[in-house]
Amino acid sequence: MCLPDETAAQRSCDFLYRPSDPAYTDPSVRKFQGCPTIAVTKGGRIYVGWYSGGTREPHIENFNLLVYSDGRGRTWSAPLLVIPSSKERLVQALDIQLWISPAGDLYVYWVQNNVKPADLKNPDGTQRYPGYVSDGYVFNDSIHAEWLSVCTNPDAQDPTFSPPRYVGSGFLRCKPLVLTNGRWLNFNYDQISDRYGYSVSDDQGNTWTRHYGGKKIPTPFDEGMAYQKMNGTVRMFARTSVGLTAESVSLDNGNTWTDGITNSLPNANTRFFLARTPSGRILFITNDDPAKRCRMTAWLSEDDGETFPYKRCIDARSSLSYPDADFHGDRIYLVYDRERNGEGSAREILFVDFSEEDILDPHRPVEIRIVSKP
Repeated sequence: MCLPDETAAQRSCDFLYRPSDPAYTDPSVRKFQGCPTIAVTKGGRIYVGWYSGGTREPHIENFNLLVYSDGRGRTWSAPLLVIPSSKERLVQALDIQLWISPAGDLYVYWVQNNVKPADLKNPDGTQRYPGYVSDGYVFNDSIHAEWLSVCTNPDAQDPTFSPPRYVGSGFLRCKPLVLTNGRWLNFNYDQISDRYGYSVSDDQGNTWTRHYGGKKIPTPFDEGMAYQKMNGTVRMFARTSVGLTAESVSLDNGNTWTDGITNSLPNANTRFFLARTPSGRILFITNDDPAKRCRMTAWLSEDDGETFPYKRCIDARSSLSYPDADFHGDRIYLVYDRERNGEGSAREILFVDFSEEDILDPHRPVEIRIVSKP
C-alpha cells in the first residue's frame, strides 16, 4: 500500500459548512464524543466545539464539529462546521480549540495528525510503524500539525470563515494568552520534547515562532494554560501524571521559563482551565481529585493566584473531563464532557452558566444543561 504524498501539515482536511449528512448532524449515531471547547462573542453568541466520529479517540473517522447558541445555552444549532478526518490521505482531524481574539474574531484551531496503515509489515513480519493501533490504523504522530480558520463576523446570521491555514507544528489544547505588551502566546506542544512547548507572535497571530521552555513534570500531554500576574510575570499551569498541577513562570514575557514544579492544586492527568476573570480574580477549573476524573470544581483566587480559598463543586459525578470556559458580562460559561465513549455511556457534552458569586456562595443553585447527547 502506498502512502499519500501530502502530510497533515501540507493540506487541510475538508471544511464542511452547514453539512447535511446525518453522519455529522445526527447525535444518535455518535459512539464517541468529547474534549469540548467554548468561546463567547462580544454579542453574546456562544460557540461550542468538540470532536466525535468513530468509536473512540484516536480513530480514522474522528471529526470536529462546531455549534452555537443565541439563547444562553438553552438551545443549540445544528453543526455549523464539520472538519472530518481523511482515510484517503491518512490524516486524522481532532481537538478543535476556540478562542475570541482581542478584536472580537472567532479563532477556530484544530489538530491534524498523520496516520499509517497497520497492515504494512517489515520483511520479518513485524509491524512497520509501531504505535497505538485503532481499527486498522497506527496513530504515532507525536509532532502534530496545528491549523486555523478565523471568523470575523461571528455574530452574523451566516458567519463566514477564512480558508484554513497551517499555523505550525504542535498540539494546541487550551486558549492562547495575550500579554499586556501585545504579545500572543500559544501553548502548543509535542509529545517528544522533555520541555514545555509554546509559540510566540508579536504581530497579532499573523506569524509564529516555535520555542521550548522549562523542563516538564512527567506528562505525555502538556495542555498548558497561563495568565499574567499583576507584576507582569507569566504563570503557566500544565497537566501532569503525578496527581498535582505543574507550573512554570516567565519573568520576561515568555522569552525564558523556569523548570516545572508542582503546586498544591490537584490534577488527575487531564486538561484544566485557568484565566483571569473580568473582575480581576483568577479562575481555575479542574477535577477535585488527584487521580480520578470526578467532581468538576471551580476555584477562585482574590490575591492574583497566590491562594485559592474559594471553591465550588459544579458537578459531583464521575467520568467528567476537559473543562473549557469563557466570559461574558458577569457570567462564566463552562463546557466539559461526561463518559466519552462505550456502550451504555452518557457521551454528553455539558454546559453550565454561573457567576463568581456562585463560587463564593456554593449554596446558590446552578443548572447543568446538555449540549449534545446520543
